[in-house]
Amino acid sequence: MKRFLAALLSLGLLFACSQTSQAFGHRRGCDSGGDGCGSESCYPQYQTVYQQVQRTVYRMVPVTTQQTVQETVMVPSWREEQRQVTVCVPQGRQVTQQRTVMRTEWVAQQQQQVVNVPEVNWVEKQYTVCVPEMHQETRQATVMVPEVHQETRQATVTSYRCVPEVQTRQVCSYHPVYEQVPCNPCDPCSPTRCVCRMVPQMQTVQVTVNRMVPEQHVQNYTVNVCNYRPETRTFTVPVCTMRQEVRTHRVPVTTCRQEVRTQTVNVPICRPTVENYTVNVTEMVPTTKTVTVRVQECRSEVRQRTVPVTTYQCVPQVVTVTVPVCVPMQTACSPAPACGS
Repeated sequence: MKRFLAALLSLGLLFACSQTSQAFGHRRGCDSGGDGCGSESCYPQYQTVYQQVQRTVYRMVPVTTQQTVQETVMVPSWREEQRQVTVCVPQGRQVTQQRTVMRTEWVAQQQQQVVNVPEVNWVEKQYTVCVPEMHQETRQATVMVPEVHQETRQATVTSYRCVPEVQTRQVCSYHPVYEQVPCNPCDPCSPTRCVCRMVPQMQTVQVTVNRMVPEQHVQNYTVNVCNYRPETRTFTVPVCTMRQEVRTHRVPVTTCRQEVRTQTVNVPICRPTVENYTVNVTEMVPTTKTVTVRVQECRSEVRQRTVPVTTYQCVPQVVTVTVPVCVPMQTACSPAPACGS
């Protein structure tokens, strides 16, 4: 809203400035009735200045008030009502029915059939077997024969020798010392007594100790060395060979011959038979009974309640806006051109 009013005001000021400039442009120096020859022309100058202007604007202000309104609502209520209903009650009863069933009866009949009768015959057959035969055979083989001989070897051996050595050591010994001490230490005039006290004394003595001194020397020892030499030997080994031999033996051979036999067999025969049986039949019998049901009814009821209502009011308000203003400055005159030029 502010921007729209400022734009309208700016357009009005610009239009007023243009009309004023045209009025000033028609003035011609001192001689207003002449055609302008030989007179000077004056042109006004303007400057745009921004000014603070008080404007009254109208604003829509929301106003919320509490109003009491009436409304009609439907209030449900329940009541009990007796009604007659028809229901189907199942009832069972027994019914005798007939059915046809197939019963099997066994009847003895004479029948002929072909059977296979086994017969066993002894037949001579030939077969080939491998018979082993053993014989001695002389063979040669090279074997490694071990030979053991003694060999003398040398080794460096470290031995320890016991060497006596004299060493100087400090020895602590105790020597008896006899002293006269009073019987009562608190009374110096009491009689004295002789007391023997062992006093330690350090003395230096020469001690001979044995020290083990290592010595290395070369020692000869004998070892057994085993060598193998090849030797060709002749030995006899048993060799098994197989030879084929044809033999004859009797084997049983079973053959079957066909034979017609008469025998009595039981043959099943199915015959239809009508029989009675009892079945349970359920029938639905309609029965009328009285039941109590709940019926819903709705009644209209007018109620009042307070609700907030918002309305808009047009409130005038004075605001300060910045608008452009054209201010005339000092008029500038320029000499007019000569007539006829």
